[in-house]
Amino acid sequence: MNIPGTVPKHVESIPWQDYRASETGLIAYYNSDPVSELAIREIPEQYPSEVAPDPNYETGTYGLYGCGRNKVRNTLVKAKSRYLFFMTRYEGTIGENYDRVLVTGYYRVAAVADVQKLHIRYLEEYSCIGSEKCMALRADEAAFVSVEDAYEVSSDVLKSWGAATRVTKQTRIALDEEQTKQVLEHLKSKPNRIDDYIEQTKQLSPANQEDEEEEEEI
Repeated sequence: MNIPGTVPKHVESIPWQDYRASETGLIAYYNSDPVSELAIREIPEQYPSEVAPDPNYETGTYGLYGCGRNKVRNTLVKAKSRYLFFMTRYEGTIGENYDRVLVTGYYRVAAVADVQKLHIRYLEEYSCIGSEKCMALRADEAAFVSVEDAYEVSSDVLKSWGAATRVTKQTRIALDEEQTKQVLEHLKSKPNRIDDYIEQTKQLSPANQEDEEEEEEI
């Protein structure tokens, strides 16, 4: 990754540790971008930015390059859950899907690393101050799907999960093995659009916009 204001380290340079886990899951909320058809993560208008580049589907990591949602990451590791699911309230360009709450993707977490020292050293904003650790996650399997193929999270679904029916940016939901299996099977049955997520994110990034403006000036 080469995003100004983030941790300037290659993913392979991090001392990852193998992660043993059960077949349970955790759902984490992320903001989707309003100018994309796909439910890609929020893209800031400029860099550096307080907006963490997570989920970082480009590298299959979460919590490495930015330091948002420290409690979510530490909770997953403490619970030894294998799967991290990504949920958003859709704000993109497909009008009929606007405001729907959707699980759009997942990571199968295979490795973790304590990156607190890296965050404190390189980042202006970090959520791990006062915490003993700040665990970054790395997937060996990842998938993101279209809005139409996403797993819809209705009030009834939230109730069945034993979760609050009001979804906020702080929402995190623990899933047992059966609940995890249900969401996972749904996502795996749909085409994996992760390459399109990566491409759309690249196109909308401030760095790419600046490159295009320079080319036009030439």
